[in-house]
Amino acid sequence: MEKLIDQIYSEFDASITITPTKGKTFSEAEVNWKELASIKGVKTIAKGREELIVLEYGQPIEEQKDYRIKRTNAKLYAVDDAFLDLTALPNHHKGGLPVLHDPQGPMGIMGIGLINKLEASINSEFTIFLPKKNISVRAKQPFLKKKTRISSVLVYQNKIVNEETFLWPLSDFRKFVKDTNETISHIYVRAVPGADLVDLKNSFQQKLGDSFQVKTYQEKNALIFKTSKSEKLILTLILIFVFILACFNLVSSITMIYIEKKNNFLALKSLGMTQKGISQIFFFQGIMISALGALLGALLGYLICALQMKFEPIKISANQPYPIGFSWIDFSTIVFSVTILTVLFTFITVKLLTRND
Repeated sequence: MEKLIDQIYSEFDASITITPTKGKTFSEAEVNWKELASIKGVKTIAKGREELIVLEYGQPIEEQKDYRIKRTNAKLYAVDDAFLDLTALPNHHKGGLPVLHDPQGPMGIMGIGLINKLEASINSEFTIFLPKKNISVRAKQPFLKKKTRISSVLVYQNKIVNEETFLWPLSDFRKFVKDTNETISHIYVRAVPGADLVDLKNSFQQKLGDSFQVKTYQEKNALIFKTSKSEKLILTLILIFVFILACFNLVSSITMIYIEKKNNFLALKSLGMTQKGISQIFFFQGIMISALGALLGALLGYLICALQMKFEPIKISANQPYPIGFSWIDFSTIVFSVTILTVLFTFITVKLLTRND
């Protein structure tokens, strides 16, 4: 599950996100873009403005010269073309080619959940409502309005992205809001595969200084990843508790064998075996019973994991296999826990059974 969460929040979210420490926006001129691009581990850098907007779609009513108006809130990403490569959008879309411009003008890219909320189609025309800045409550026209079309629909595993996201070209957004200072609110960075994000973050922070805040996608979604790690810890504790319950079967098995063989102790002692030797027999008997079960369980568990990772027979939905990942650290932790519990329960059981003989 931890692997799935990491995949969900790394597809659309940039590896590194940079925002100003004070205020919402800053001028592009404040950043040395060539210097940032030269940092080791950087694959793609994109820039953008993020705003909350209202999207409107007027749906024609059949056999009536009227429209049913549908509106919903959305998160506008006014971005450059590099953002499409950064988010691997060509691999996560439906409909036409995902572009921000065509010969007729600017085009948007809308999340599939968002277009479903508006009950629209990819060929529909939409209206963007953006709140004006620094206006009074009694203003007659509190919103800037702009009609636009979309070129494609984005589809990611992250449901929130699908239900909130609307991409639009940064250059046209600046014309729309009459931004002559060429300001942006975010810098998005995609790291090369295998890059150390902590080191990359520190490199950006050193170059940009305290005027900017640099976060990895894990820090940006800190609550989700902390919850995932806590869930993993809780599941491990539950599994250890199950092992403890299973150890009572081991205790009963050793006790039954001890009672069954108790009449033979006199013969063993007459042959020269000590009380310590008898205890060791039952101790190793219990170790062999549990070791055989643990070995078979480990092999079966590894086989199930390998089959799921290779052939994906178990699925959450038609297109989503059940996520599974194999970690030698987790595997070793479980085997170590089983070993400790087995030795502990076997030793205590044999000690209690033989103490009065």
